[in-house]
Amino acid sequence: MTGENHYATASRRKILEILKESKDKTVTAAQIGEKLRQMNSEVNITTIYRYLDRLEKDGTVIRYVSGQGSQAAYQYVEQGKGCCDHLHLQCVKCGRIYHLDCAFMKEISEHIEKDHGFELQCRNSVLYGICKDCKTMKA
Repeated sequence: MTGENHYATASRRKILEILKESKDKTVTAAQIGEKLRQMNSEVNITTIYRYLDRLEKDGTVIRYVSGQGSQAAYQYVEQGKGCCDHLHLQCVKCGRIYHLDCAFMKEISEHIEKDHGFELQCRNSVLYGICKDCKTMKA
C-alpha cells in the first residue's frame, strides 16, 4: 500500500465517521473540513466533495439543497434505511432532520398525484421549520 492510498483511505474513514456521528443532522462539506482540521487531518475540500458524491451514489448519504444557489448538506443513512419513500422535516435552528415515515405521508403523496396530477418521483423532500426542542429553549 502506498502512502497516498493510505492517506485516501484514512481520510475517507474520518469523513464517514463524521457523517455517522452527525446522522440525525445534516452537515456541509465545509463543516466536515472544519471537523477534520480539528482532528489534525487536513483534507482538500475537493476530496471531500468527491467522496460525498460517491457516498451519495451508493446510497450512504442523502444530499439536501434548500434552494437555488444554496450550499448542499449531507446526511448519513444507515444501511437498509432508504429515505426515498418519505418526506423530511429539518429544524432551521439546530439542523436536526426528522423522517416522516408514517402512513399519512403516503396519503399526501396519493392526494398530490390524484388531485393535482403531480407524481412524486423521490420523496426525499424537506420541509423547514423549528422543532419543539428549539421552540421551548430560552433565547
